[in-house]
Amino acid sequence: MSEQPSQLAQMKPYLIAAGALTIMLLVILFWPTTSEQPSAPVELPVSTQTDSVVSADTISDDNVESSDTFEPLPDMKEVVIGENQKDETTTAPPVIEEIPEPVTKPEIDVSDAVVKTMLAQVTDSPAFVRLLVNDALIQKFVINVSNLANAEASPKDALVVPPQQSFRVYTQADRQWIDPASFQRYTPYVDVLESLDTDELIKLFEQYKPVIEERYAEISRPGASFDDALIDALDTLLNTPQVPVPIEVYTDSVMYKFKDERIEALSAPQKQMLRMGPDNIRRLKEVLRDLKAELQ
Repeated sequence: MSEQPSQLAQMKPYLIAAGALTIMLLVILFWPTTSEQPSAPVELPVSTQTDSVVSADTISDDNVESSDTFEPLPDMKEVVIGENQKDETTTAPPVIEEIPEPVTKPEIDVSDAVVKTMLAQVTDSPAFVRLLVNDALIQKFVINVSNLANAEASPKDALVVPPQQSFRVYTQADRQWIDPASFQRYTPYVDVLESLDTDELIKLFEQYKPVIEERYAEISRPGASFDDALIDALDTLLNTPQVPVPIEVYTDSVMYKFKDERIEALSAPQKQMLRMGPDNIRRLKEVLRDLKAELQ
């Protein structure tokens, strides 16, 4: 990434803060939630018993033994069924169990105002909500994870607002170096990351995970796993190398670039992470390393 010499906007170093904040929040969604097993189908009892009826038409003369003396059939006794007696030939009707209707869960409110209000409850730092953008939080949430997983950055989808201070360099011996004051601009972002209540985040993002996965399915390749993307995003940041300071940069009259070709060859998120400064990088990596350890 690069930027105009007079402005930090083209360099977009604040994107790494957005990406890091996104990872910290979205990592909670990786935790599995309890899913209900589908109920077994209800089988209705079916009676196999049939009444045995013998018709007089089925008795033929061949069934009556011939003899000189005709023996009359025994007298048929009338059977009276009392009130307390049951007709054993009568089949009881099947018992049909009532199938409960599925419970419809209320729709999740994904409006930015509601999301921000709920996020404000997971930290005692008032800066958290102020650092977040005010539009399309859920969508940008997912886009940042997808971009980081692919070692990419998208300035237009930043999840947090940029630092108010300008990017600064200083000149020494006709060479330009990043001013250490530029590193301090990202300290408030790291402070917020360290202040988040993980337990409260878990509760909150369990509610939003179905929406997150749905949004991710819309922008990812078929069959791609959001959980895998989350781990890849963490690795992108954790694999950023340690670079000694001061860090030399140069301008080709259009943009700033790292003088060291090995640094310039890094991915956009990793180069932006280096602009946070060694102390902020150390703190950020500790947070991300602990989170990854809990996931695996």
